[in-house]
Amino acid sequence: MSKSLEELQELAERDVGSDDTGDASGTDATEEATGTGHDADDSGDGSRALLGRSPFSVKGFGVTLLVLVAGLVAGSAVPIVGGLARYVGLFAAAFALGLARSRRAYLETAVAGALAAGGAFLLGTLTTGTLVLGTNLLADYGVPIAGVGVTVGVLLSVAGVYFGRDLRDGLTRDVE
Repeated sequence: MSKSLEELQELAERDVGSDDTGDASGTDATEEATGTGHDADDSGDGSRALLGRSPFSVKGFGVTLLVLVAGLVAGSAVPIVGGLARYVGLFAAAFALGLARSRRAYLETAVAGALAAGGAFLLGTLTTGTLVLGTNLLADYGVPIAGVGVTVGVLLSVAGVYFGRDLRDGLTRDVE
């Protein structure tokens, strides 16, 4: 266990050290002495790429939330089926985000989708013509019903980003 922690610290120092010194090879005296170089670390490239990066970006979250809310509003504008079409708009907005972004942002999208869908549910319930009925409904069954709306928002937004990234990957991959 401690050996893997030491390896991670060494990888982090190597990444930081190669950026500071401008050495493109990323090797130093400890690598040469121990015999560990880039050839020995081919299996660890995925973990090296994640070191020093945060899985959540506040700026990316803000953009994601704005785009998803815009998708909900656009879907809600459909005259008769606006209640269901808002979720189609949420999926379409998340799909567009997946097409546009080069990095994975599933955590940001899940949180933004939950907030957007939960907010849309609450506003939809409280702004109906029957405010008293809507408040009673929320008082009696608010948490389970809101939980369903939030869950649907998370699932649709993450699925939209996934399929958008998948299409982007398929469009940008070389045909062999």
